[in-house]
Amino acid sequence: MLLRVISLIGLSLFLVGCGSASSANPPPANSGPVVISTDHLTYSPSDPIAVTVHNTLATPIYAMDTQSSCSLLSLQYQVNGVWQPSQVAQCPQKRPARPVKIEAGATYTTTITAGYPGLKQDVFPAGSYRLVLSYTTAPSGIPTPGTDTPATSATIQVQ
Repeated sequence: MLLRVISLIGLSLFLVGCGSASSANPPPANSGPVVISTDHLTYSPSDPIAVTVHNTLATPIYAMDTQSSCSLLSLQYQVNGVWQPSQVAQCPQKRPARPVKIEAGATYTTTITAGYPGLKQDVFPAGSYRLVLSYTTAPSGIPTPGTDTPATSATIQVQ
């Protein structure tokens, strides 16, 4: 009986160790002043993607709020080695985009889900994804190609 209890404790500790290894934060893709990190490197098609953006600049940054899942981040999908915008997590809001401020040293957290938040559930197709934040340090500026600064997450996999 004692041997059975010890075996069960050992198995429990082994399973706990396996679970914590798979949920560890992966390293961010960039080491720049704005760091995007996700809670996992690999997701199943129905999993939400928890994301943290950390502004390490000494100044606030600004980004538009109607990107993927109505967040500040654009979801991209890799096809034949080329990154393309993903349409699987669109923002259904019918209003003008608003700038969101992330203070110096502050973090922004969000969850990217497939489908339309609160309206339609979907799944992420299998493949490689990344998240991109286009930001500016000018409070009156709207991030646009050529005037923005991009920050990119590590590549994540959906399997």
